[in-house]
Amino acid sequence: MYMLEKKFALKISTILASSYYKDWINYFEKVLRATRSKRHKDKKDVLLALQWKLAKLETQLWDLLREGRGKAKTLHEKTNLTTKEQKDLDGIENHILIHEQLIRISRTICDGIAWRNLDYNRTFLNSSARGFGAGSVDAKSKEFRSELEWAYRISKGLNSLVILNDLTRFLRIGDITEINEGMAFIHEIKKYGKDVKNIFTLKRVKGKAKISSQAKRLLELQRIAFANKAKIYGIDIGTRKIDLDLKTNVVRIKKLFRESEKKFVVSEYVDDCIHVEVTNFKAIKESRKPIDIEELKKLSPKNKTNDLVLIHSNWDTFYSDKKGNFVRSAPPYSIFPLSAKDCLYLMSGYYLVKCTLNVTKLKEILKQHSWEIEERTEADLDKQIADFEKEKDTMFTVKEGLYTHAPDDGGLFTIRRGPFSVALDTMLYARLTMEYLTLDSFLNILEEMYKVAAQRQSSDAYFPRFKNEAELWN
Repeated sequence: MYMLEKKFALKISTILASSYYKDWINYFEKVLRATRSKRHKDKKDVLLALQWKLAKLETQLWDLLREGRGKAKTLHEKTNLTTKEQKDLDGIENHILIHEQLIRISRTICDGIAWRNLDYNRTFLNSSARGFGAGSVDAKSKEFRSELEWAYRISKGLNSLVILNDLTRFLRIGDITEINEGMAFIHEIKKYGKDVKNIFTLKRVKGKAKISSQAKRLLELQRIAFANKAKIYGIDIGTRKIDLDLKTNVVRIKKLFRESEKKFVVSEYVDDCIHVEVTNFKAIKESRKPIDIEELKKLSPKNKTNDLVLIHSNWDTFYSDKKGNFVRSAPPYSIFPLSAKDCLYLMSGYYLVKCTLNVTKLKEILKQHSWEIEERTEADLDKQIADFEKEKDTMFTVKEGLYTHAPDDGGLFTIRRGPFSVALDTMLYARLTMEYLTLDSFLNILEEMYKVAAQRQSSDAYFPRFKNEAELWN
């Protein structure tokens, strides 16, 4: 998981004061509310119309983004800038950042449509995300119009809900994802709609005719959708239903949101080793009383400790690189069981929710529950980082299979009991720091995994699917 650099975080705090940004966030709150409405849940025509509206909005944002980048490039090419030019450049770069974040928010809203209608199936969603991000969207282009036309045909002709993949972050394989009775079908639109690649048309390819690497990835994802399992390094990793109800600290997070409206910065230990702090930038900006920044800083506890701590926040989801990589280990905030307003404040950064996991205390708690800890050496961790850096530019390439490049995530340490072991990897600790899972649920997950392994006499890898997984989300 990526952690936001301090310099970038300062830029985010700057744009939060923009009235232009505020107006857009207020608008997106209405859009999010419409996509989450129970009245619209089964109305495929309404959801497709909302996507078309977001496509036109995103096109507008991309036009503004390109214009800003062009102006910034011209100023950057100058050897010396006047005071006015430097001020202009700062303003342009703030608007560039605003438009980048608005595009991210729009796509996060569309991700919510996908997650809800795919029943929060992480086996499929994590697999479908194994591609680099989509580039700019142009709703006026012939290419996009052909995709929209096919989406409409599929929706009407097959009575399916259809998602335009380029409007999302998680659906990176194919151009259209069709959902019919809970099953996903992936379509690639070629030659402006004259040629459609999907499992049905590709079945007709016979003899020595070649299938493109892109088509092979489409078929691989389609098989994952059918079988609910993925082949990773030649091994089938299936989905296992776990008879366990998960619990989260979301109710306590909501309470902190409400408290932050008056106190601006609030925090508490939601579990023995998990501390949550909320800074409400919206309330700070709209306060009628003068705000003493130094006094606000005092509200954020700075407890010095020699313990190993892991800090993540909702601002980490702002991360994106030139290839469109993003934090895939966290579900989109558009599906969190919060109000549309709270979800938008998380997406926009108006709330800064810092979750600190005290890893040292977590190890102690695990030992108290009869678990052994196998430490990883500094050399192990360095190698893990090096392996990821080596693979990150190619791991989602269209030229190879979805899981051809899957660097080992050995985690911070290994949790053991007898022959059973599991690494505290990104996907596991992200449930504590990004999904606000309770510590008790985390411990219950470990016990359930141990129980399954003991019954099967092996520590098989699998995608877990918990009893109330869908009920956790909105």
